[in-house]
Amino acid sequence: MTDIRWRFRKMSKAELNQDPMEREFFDDEPINTRLVRESIQNSLDAGIARISQEDSSEPVRVRFSLAGIHTPLPAQLSAKYFTGLAPHLDALDEIDNTIARRAAQGDLTHDDVPFIVIEDAGTVGLEGDWEQFDDSESEPADSNHFYWFFRNIGRSGKGDSDNGSWGLGKWVFPDASHASAYIAVTRRHSDDETLLIGQSVLSKHTIQGQRHAPYGYFAIPGDEGLALPLRRHESTHTPFIDRCIADFGLQYRNNPGLSVIIPFPRIEDDSAHIETPKILAAIVHNYFYPIINRKLEVTLDEGDGSQPIEITADTIDDVLHKADLEDTGERSVDGYRKVFDMCRRILELNDRDYIDIPIEQLGNEDYQGIANLRRRYNAYELLAFRVDTDVQRRTGGREHSKFYLHAQRDDSLSEGHDYYVRGTLSISEMNFLGQTRARSLLVVEENEPLAAMLRDSEPPAHTLWRPQTHRVTDHWVATVRRINAVRYAPRTLLRAMDAPTEGIQKDAFADIFFHERSDGRSGGGSSGTGRTHPPVIIHPPTHRDFDIQDTQSGTGFRVRIATGATDPPTYARLRVAYEVPRGNPLSQYSTNDFRLHGSGALSMDIQGCQPVGGNDRTGNELILRIDDPSKFSLTVQGFDPNRDVYARVERIDDFVDSEGMAIG
Repeated sequence: MTDIRWRFRKMSKAELNQDPMEREFFDDEPINTRLVRESIQNSLDAGIARISQEDSSEPVRVRFSLAGIHTPLPAQLSAKYFTGLAPHLDALDEIDNTIARRAAQGDLTHDDVPFIVIEDAGTVGLEGDWEQFDDSESEPADSNHFYWFFRNIGRSGKGDSDNGSWGLGKWVFPDASHASAYIAVTRRHSDDETLLIGQSVLSKHTIQGQRHAPYGYFAIPGDEGLALPLRRHESTHTPFIDRCIADFGLQYRNNPGLSVIIPFPRIEDDSAHIETPKILAAIVHNYFYPIINRKLEVTLDEGDGSQPIEITADTIDDVLHKADLEDTGERSVDGYRKVFDMCRRILELNDRDYIDIPIEQLGNEDYQGIANLRRRYNAYELLAFRVDTDVQRRTGGREHSKFYLHAQRDDSLSEGHDYYVRGTLSISEMNFLGQTRARSLLVVEENEPLAAMLRDSEPPAHTLWRPQTHRVTDHWVATVRRINAVRYAPRTLLRAMDAPTEGIQKDAFADIFFHERSDGRSGGGSSGTGRTHPPVIIHPPTHRDFDIQDTQSGTGFRVRIATGATDPPTYARLRVAYEVPRGNPLSQYSTNDFRLHGSGALSMDIQGCQPVGGNDRTGNELILRIDDPSKFSLTVQGFDPNRDVYARVERIDDFVDSEGMAIG
């Protein structure tokens, strides 16, 4: 048998000491959420119908198995899967105490090994040359899924229509393990080969004076130490792969796809507890749309003797009572059932049921038509719009695109429920409807150029659309205008539907169909008389310690400590300006616009903090000392309703406290 064991590369003296940073991009999300989001996202991106362009109506199937928690792998069977790993875990301080203690005893194979399995079917598996180690014009790696999965961090070979793009999502597999390791078994669609290889992501560590790199492999050593997988078509490798499939209870490997085995899962840590109700909640919230559209089916096997839970288009309503959901709101049983009903009604629509709204014609909108829409809305009809737009890459011309917007009035709601889907992935942390009593679903299909731009605007967790990240502005033109037009479209549409007929007129779709005002500022409407709705709040990427959201009244914004922030700052700097169509809003601020402090300052509600500084010359900057992070809240209101607001909040670690500053 070929020698397969865990190996970490020995570092030379010239190499920098650097630890992996992947965790920083996902810490804001609970472990169940990120594990579900990233694993299913990868599976959907690898669907056979998508990759091979085969005509197939078969859904992608994903299985989460917790059976290994209830029935761990016996020590006599597990030893061969952890050879060589213990010394590297023993050299680390941050590894879970239980695992480190067992490693210090000399091995990880004296006790039974708990594990979980995540596997898919209906996908192509990890295709490509497993010996490729670099990509270039002469050696492209566009279709080498194995290469991008195992030989890259922070780099992605995914295309415009894929859900993921950062090359960081695979971090969730070692992150879910106390041993920070996983083993992958993949059967490939193209050649029917089955491969086995493992990876561990630790920190830089030292063993007997020798530094070792953070990334290790459970593999066969190749040329210059290149980690190579076991191959089932190689007769000497076949028994080991077959034994692994049997030992860990892999069920899908008679078909193409990928299985990931996560040993020592985080099941005893209160801050990162992998459990059935939370997994179900994450599946429902992030992937209800492809499930109801019959593009995805998920199985959750608890392995405790009960029947596996099947989440399909026909059963998704029935599993809600088993999920860890909220009592009220969008993420409650009632909230989900109603949006599921909306999705099913949408599937019954045909082209003629959609109202086409091309951007270039919006200045000549048929106002009688808007009045008719309002009557339909007030009659609780489902409204369906196909909104035409365009996007422009910095390396090309304008491209036509579109998105679909669905809305329905629901007087039982105390605040609006808005859902956003790009491709098959829910963009889960956007909430703009405020107290509008309606439900909306916005869908951008995966092959649309708009979907590619929106994907570039998302953080690695793909939970928001942010119009001014470097990633999107480096590749696209007019990102603020286009992205805000999309993400605020449900709110603006529904405000138009709620407004009196005579109040709609030319500004009815001003937020959706952005244009420059005659004074050069950003705004909507063509009459020059200003808008009849509150301003849009634009908040660019800020430090992950903070959240900025519209106030319920829609007349301002509120800053709070972000949910999940582990190290709240002592000081924060807030800078605000009115949005402009071009350039930096902050540099174009005028004291005639507004002031945050001093005479004539805007209305503020300050809790858990004190203002201790700011820019007296301009008046649009405020520095806060955060005395009680649990109660910290800063609300600012009173902005010009005809102007959109740009607000940025940042952490300050080295501010020298002053005597304070009065707020007018």
